[in-house]
Amino acid sequence: MPISYSHETLRRHDSGKNAYNYVAMLQYCMIGVFCPMLGCFRFDILCGYSYNSGMRTDGTVSEEKNVNLLYWSFFILTIIAVVFVRIRLLGIPLERDEGEYAYMGQLISHGVIPYKEAYSMKLPGTAFMYYVIMSVFGHSINGIHLGLMAVNLAVLPALFQLSKRLINERAAIVATASYAVISVSVPVLGFMAHATHFVVFFAVWGVYSMVTGEKRKWLLAVSGLCLGMAFLMKQHGVFFIFFAVAYLFFVRDRLKTFVIDGLVLAVMSVVPFALTIFIMYRGGVFANFWFWCFTYSGKYVSRLSLMDGLSVFKIMVLTMIKHFTMFWILGVTGFLMLILAQIKFLPSRIDGKRLFILLFFIFSFLSITPGFYFREHYFVLVIPAISIAAAYCSEFLTGELIRKFQRRIFYVLPVAVLLLTMLFTFTVQGELYFKLSPEEVCRNIYGANPFVESVKIAEYLKSHVKEGDRIAILGSEPQILFYSGIPSATGYIYMYGLMEDQPYNLQMQKGMAAEIEKVSPAFVVFVNVPASWLPDKHAPLYIFDWAKNYTEKNYVLTGVIDMIYYDNIVYKFDAEVFNYKPQSKYYVCIFKRNVFSNEKAEVDMNKKGGDGHE
Repeated sequence: MPISYSHETLRRHDSGKNAYNYVAMLQYCMIGVFCPMLGCFRFDILCGYSYNSGMRTDGTVSEEKNVNLLYWSFFILTIIAVVFVRIRLLGIPLERDEGEYAYMGQLISHGVIPYKEAYSMKLPGTAFMYYVIMSVFGHSINGIHLGLMAVNLAVLPALFQLSKRLINERAAIVATASYAVISVSVPVLGFMAHATHFVVFFAVWGVYSMVTGEKRKWLLAVSGLCLGMAFLMKQHGVFFIFFAVAYLFFVRDRLKTFVIDGLVLAVMSVVPFALTIFIMYRGGVFANFWFWCFTYSGKYVSRLSLMDGLSVFKIMVLTMIKHFTMFWILGVTGFLMLILAQIKFLPSRIDGKRLFILLFFIFSFLSITPGFYFREHYFVLVIPAISIAAAYCSEFLTGELIRKFQRRIFYVLPVAVLLLTMLFTFTVQGELYFKLSPEEVCRNIYGANPFVESVKIAEYLKSHVKEGDRIAILGSEPQILFYSGIPSATGYIYMYGLMEDQPYNLQMQKGMAAEIEKVSPAFVVFVNVPASWLPDKHAPLYIFDWAKNYTEKNYVLTGVIDMIYYDNIVYKFDAEVFNYKPQSKYYVCIFKRNVFSNEKAEVDMNKKGGDGHE
């Protein structure tokens, strides 16, 4: 049930009739741990509180308008700040995930279907979204990040309307502003156009359509399509489909109604994936698509044990809490409050709105658990649910403070809490938000990864190739392919699968070597940065031995990028590379195809009759 305010005198049940409300007592005790202000509440108020009683106080219409004006002013200023930060940092160089999607989107723009010339264990939805974004905003770093900003802002109307429907307008403002701020923050890598942002876009619009489509089947169909698209962006999105079906199961009063509505939603959610399978099959890449997205990815998500995952989760949670302490406390507290409130009314009835927030929170959390990797950008998936739960908790606290002290000044509490959180964030991360250049921000976040260097590497390659040439990147740096616009000699644009302890690693290494040898690329780029390979101690080293022999035999060194320190990068090209030895253990080498080696190979072929046989 939404928490609402009116301007009548506060009412509560007679403490004699409701002597010991243990659920409310537990709620207050729990909140009291995090919010010392509530420690002054008397136990008679705790026991007398009824969850369904209104939170009301005397006031005038003009006062309510003033409160709403305060909230809306805060909201507008928040969005302006978020847009300012995003626009200022549009030029942050792409990291490797973005490079993968951008390169695949670039191939799509040239009529090349995904999984034909670029392999990925992720479903192709985000690559197609990049294609759309680049078609609208341009094939550039700025264009991609401008598209991310548009997608991020497009989440806000749906999240606002959803929160308003579940709680009230002020809570909706708090939830939406929270999402806008947290989703652009450094702890979740919010500047980067990861697939999780696109999952959230479709998931939030999907669940909002579901909530508003109780008596309109076409909205349930729209909801299914949106949730199906969320899954197509990244496999993690499937949990939002599970959430929708679970929610319908609990709130539909008749089995027949649930079956009909559930089928409409489920069938429509399958449509995007079914269409993808059809496209892959017609394009002749279904085998590659299935292997990478399901066969290999199934091995990928089973690598870590539960205990390993819990260790990673602990580290990531501490990082998140460090930057947005009050936000996470309010979100988790709101979730626990909702559990207790829901339990109170079982088994007699279920409150659909409370249940929605609970299930949305649970399934959003489950969406970050596959593989137990808990990477930073995965947490973008839980921000909408946490934001709604935090808004719920803040509204509850506000209502109780007003009821206790009869002071409408407490209406500003949620705004004050969020404002303090923002000020703390901008203080801690202010240098990144407002001072450092996009390149410096990239180095600050990603350290020794060659993301800034990729721009100059691509410029050099682009100026030294002719039409029809291809290049090979021995390293997980597909952003170089995107920047240069030169197609890859191999579909293996990531090295991680080759170096993991999984049954297909040697097959992948040999497959990559064979593809490169077949094409004989104009340039080979070798990335000597551990983060670009992440080799497992049990993985074979065939690809390194092959690369050494292949480049020594057929290529000459023509470029060295020596990453001595974050602000001391040495670029050596052509004649400058002679007698230069990298001073750092992190460097990138560029090899150019040896023309004399190719001429000798052609002569040998002619002597053998042109077909390679004596």
